Amino acid sequence: MESVFSVEEATQKLLTKLSEAIDWKYLKSQRCLKKTVKNLVFEINFFTSKWNLSHQKVEVAAEFHLRCKNYGKLPVNNVIATISYHPKNREGGYWYDISTEKKLLSTFEDLNDRIQKTAVTLCTQFESDYPVATEILFRDHFDEYMVHLDFIADTLGISVIREKAQEIYDSLPAEMRRQALAYKNGVKNKAWMINRNNLKYIIDNDLIKM
Repeated sequence: MESVFSVEEATQKLLTKLSEAIDWKYLKSQRCLKKTVKNLVFEINFFTSKWNLSHQKVEVAAEFHLRCKNYGKLPVNNVIATISYHPKNREGGYWYDISTEKKLLSTFEDLNDRIQKTAVTLCTQFESDYPVATEILFRDHFDEYMVHLDFIADTLGISVIREKAQEIYDSLPAEMRRQALAYKNGVKNKAWMINRNNLKYIIDNDLIKM
């Protein structure tokens, strides 16, 4: 029977292997992998389950954030794209199991493959050609990466996002359209009307016909 790692040992082993595979800096104290390209920070954060118990069960989840320094230091303001990583087959639900050497290796292979195809590919594209990479992010990954329109507009011009803005508004359910109209008329009694998000940005910049 395979021995079960401690939480710290398993987490460190996984992040070290991933750091070496993708060639990003491993920040142990923050449990994240990071690389900076110009004004962009590419960051993969790892979270451990509250049910973890050393030498019995160790589970993690991961999330990629693309942050833009131009929008300040707080994630609520500077995250411009994000994607979560969970087990493909969902047998483990939300969490990856890294309790043993065999399970950790399986998790590494899955995460490395997905991170290479998403975060690393995107990073390489931005290193090569910033505007083209922005176009790709907007055109090919808008929904998948939950992309913020303000970054696209600031990089490529606001005219580029007008069609997408109308598409987003047209897809809203009736109740959200009523809220959008109320917000345009000065109402601010819902969380989305205060916090940074695409609908708020669309209305604030008068990008749609309501």
